Amino acid sequence: MRVSFEEEDGKVIFRISEFHPKYEEILQMCYYENDGKGYIKIYPTDAKYLDKIKKRYFDNAKLMFDQLGYLAPVPWEKALKEFCQRTQGTDINWWLTGSCAACIRGIKMNPHDVDIMTDSKSIEEITDVFSDYLIEPIVDTNGWLTKDFGVIFLHARIDIASDPQDILDIPEPVDCGPYAKQNLETIEWNGYEIKVPPLELQINVNKRRERMDRVKLIEDFMNK
Repeated sequence: MRVSFEEEDGKVIFRISEFHPKYEEILQMCYYENDGKGYIKIYPTDAKYLDKIKKRYFDNAKLMFDQLGYLAPVPWEKALKEFCQRTQGTDINWWLTGSCAACIRGIKMNPHDVDIMTDSKSIEEITDVFSDYLIEPIVDTNGWLTKDFGVIFLHARIDIASDPQDILDIPEPVDCGPYAKQNLETIEWNGYEIKVPPLELQINVNKRRERMDRVKLIEDFMNK
């Protein structure tokens, strides 16, 4: 796998090329675009801490994609614990979603990353607190499913998304949408109080994604 960067017209291109075919599906899952010469993501050249981010990306991109494809161990517990540690005493308002939110309740799943939801007003502080660990800049998505999106790599991939949009809850509310944000529950995990969505919403999102094995795990847990 070759990692490279190009700049043009005030943009910086993060490029993955010369990779084994096993990475194709992983790159597509991460919303990379195939431009015929590889898979790319494009960011503004004025993104804060860009030089640090490029170095983090160059050094850790392959490991990040290996973890996402379950080609390498995913120390999500270590990543989540350090995220909790580093956000203590800050004004960062965040909550946990995705499979990790089920895992900290005691449901056995196999996360390939950590999914963090936050408010757009917390993005600048998150960027500063995790400046040494950002692997993709946290930027305005210009109308995607969340207002901002970016990635930290701290032992494992940590996705950062802000202000979930209403469309996420159509046709039914899911674990990362506005309804979840208004109905969070608090779980104690390793000495930290972590806000998570109701389990019913995690059933909804896994049914939508046709992950029926996860649906059964959650329903079995709820029925105990």
